Amino acid sequence: MRSACNTTGLYVHVPFCDGKCAYCAFYSVRYRPALADRYLDGLERELEKSLPLAPETIYIGGGTPSVLSVRQIDRLCRLLQTQVATRRLVEWTMEINPGSGDAEKAAVLAAVGVNRVSLGAQSFDDRILKTLGRRHAAADTVKVVAILRAAGIVNIGLDLIACVPGCTRALWRKTLRQAVALAPQHVSVYALTNEEGTRLNRLLGQGLAALLSEEAQLAMLDLAETELTQAGFGRAGFGRYEISNYAQSGFECCHNVACWRGEEYIGLGPAAASHVGLKRWTNRPNVSAYLAALEAGRNPPRDVEELTPALKRQEQVIFGLRMAEGIATDIASEYKQAFDSLRADGLVDLRAGRWVLTARGRNLADYVAVELMR
Repeated sequence: MRSACNTTGLYVHVPFCDGKCAYCAFYSVRYRPALADRYLDGLERELEKSLPLAPETIYIGGGTPSVLSVRQIDRLCRLLQTQVATRRLVEWTMEINPGSGDAEKAAVLAAVGVNRVSLGAQSFDDRILKTLGRRHAAADTVKVVAILRAAGIVNIGLDLIACVPGCTRALWRKTLRQAVALAPQHVSVYALTNEEGTRLNRLLGQGLAALLSEEAQLAMLDLAETELTQAGFGRAGFGRYEISNYAQSGFECCHNVACWRGEEYIGLGPAAASHVGLKRWTNRPNVSAYLAALEAGRNPPRDVEELTPALKRQEQVIFGLRMAEGIATDIASEYKQAFDSLRADGLVDLRAGRWVLTARGRNLADYVAVELMR
C-alpha cells in the first residue's frame, strides 16, 4: 500500500455560477443540474487518479459552490470525506454566495466537517452590489451569517471589494463598519481591477465607467486598514497578516497561508492548479473537455510546467513577502542586493532576520515584485 501524500492543501474548483458578475474573470459556466451531476462523476474519477491524499486543508471554491443543490453539496462533501484521509485536516473551507446559502446547505456542511466559510459579501450597499453585478442584497449576507452560526459553523470570513465606481469614502466606511458589526473571524479586501473579457472591461473600454485614480484607490485601501485594525464597536481589531487579508488572532486562512509560503497543493476540477515539488500543472478551463477526458478514462487536459529551483525560490520570496511575517533572509540571500536597494527606497525593512514590506511597500507591492524579478 502506498503511503499518503504529504501535500499540504487540496483545492476543489466548482465551475458553476448563476451568472457572471461584472468584474469576474474566473472560469465558470451557468449552473445546470444535469451538468453538475456529470461534473461530480468526473470529479470522483479525477480524485481516484490523485489518491492517496492526506491534506491539512481543503478549500472548495469556484465559481459558486453554493449554487449546487443540497443533494449535490452533500455528495461533493461526502466524496471528499470518504476518499481523502482527513486525519491531518485542520481547516475545511467552502465559498458561499449570500444569495445561494440556506439552512439546509449549512446543515449539510456542518454535518460533514466543513469548519470555515468564505462569504462573498463584497459590499453592504445594494446600489454598489448592483454596480458589481451581484445577485444578492446586503440583507442576505446578514441572514446567511446567522444561519451558518446556528448550524455550528463559527469561523466565517467576509470578502469585500474596494474602489468601486460610485462608492464614496463615507459609503466605504459604512460597509467596513457593517462588516465588523457581524463579528467575522476574517475579512479580505480586494481592490476592483480591470480584467480582460469581463463586462466591466467592456464598459471601461466604451467610456461608460471609470476606475478610481491610483491615489483614490490607495486612500480607500488605507481606510480599510484603519477601520479593520482598530475595529471599534467594543471589538478587538483584525491583524493585517497579508496585503489583502485581515484576521482575528488564530483565524488566518491556513490554506492560503500555505500557498503563499510555497507549500504543495493538489487542485481538482477544470481550471484548478496543482503544485508538487518542481512541477506545476493546471487543468484547462473547459468543463466539457474535462468531462470527456475523464469519462474516457484519461486525465483531464492540462498544462504542465517544470520549475527550476531558482524560479521556485523566487516565487517563494515574492509571495512570502506579501505576508506580514515576511521572508527569512537565508531564503532570500541571493536577493540581498535587490532588498538593500528596496530598503533604501523605504519599501522593505529588516526585522528579526526577516525582510518585510513597509506600509509604503504594501501600497507598491507590484513594483517590489518586479524589482525582485529583475
